[in-house]
Amino acid sequence: MANQYEVTATALNLRAAASGASGILTVLRSGQVCVASGDAAGGWLPAVFGRFSGFVSAAFVRPLGAPPGAVATPPAAVAPPTAAPLATAPSPEVKLRDRAQLHPLFRNALDLLLQQVAAEAIPFRVFEAFRTPERQQWLYAQGRTRPGSVVTKAQAWQSFHQFGLAVDLVLFIDGQWSWSSAGALGGHWTRLRDIARQVGLRTLDWEAPHVEWPVPLAEAAAATMVARGDEGWIDNLQEVSTRWRRAGGVGAPDLVAAERPPLP
Repeated sequence: MANQYEVTATALNLRAAASGASGILTVLRSGQVCVASGDAAGGWLPAVFGRFSGFVSAAFVRPLGAPPGAVATPPAAVAPPTAAPLATAPSPEVKLRDRAQLHPLFRNALDLLLQQVAAEAIPFRVFEAFRTPERQQWLYAQGRTRPGSVVTKAQAWQSFHQFGLAVDLVLFIDGQWSWSSAGALGGHWTRLRDIARQVGLRTLDWEAPHVEWPVPLAEAAAATMVARGDEGWIDNLQEVSTRWRRAGGVGAPDLVAAERPPLP
């Protein structure tokens, strides 16, 4: 097995799992080199790039120093992108925190917020970022058709989480998550709302940890947001919405995929 692989695509997603529907950890560019951590299988190569460890499509990397046209596995072993169905959603109990799945406008504002709470030694961390529609529906059922207390007012695609435009920030104290607002902790939650407003974000009166991008939900995947999105956000949203519609779900956006221009 070759150890180092060069990226041959203009941009190549390093994903958390060997699936086109998996979360994007980072994006590699043409000519960059990743290190294989195992053998390619099913069209995917386990690879390490910097601090990230995940999977890249074997069709778009070649052994470092190999001639043009070489790939990580023989072409016959690489399934065409349209041949495999989208991967099933992770368990609805799984919380996702991959910042690459967030819209860059929101992500940049969130970075400013997190920098400020850190400067003030307020122990907020991202408890949940992008949320699949399957998990949103599962949470909505809690306290209604599933045991537990009601934790959300939004069904699938009625939350900014599904659009990569919201996160839940929760206190992390002594290695434990805490939603407590008792005593001095109450001031932390008040300060969170103030800082969020200062960096251009919106909070909810009925859900203290929730911070979101301040646009109407109908504009969350509109052309203006798509035009200012990046590959991680667009690819993730398109894949998840496609999976949802294929399963018979409703409400998912249908982003217009970028197409190669015709030859002259």
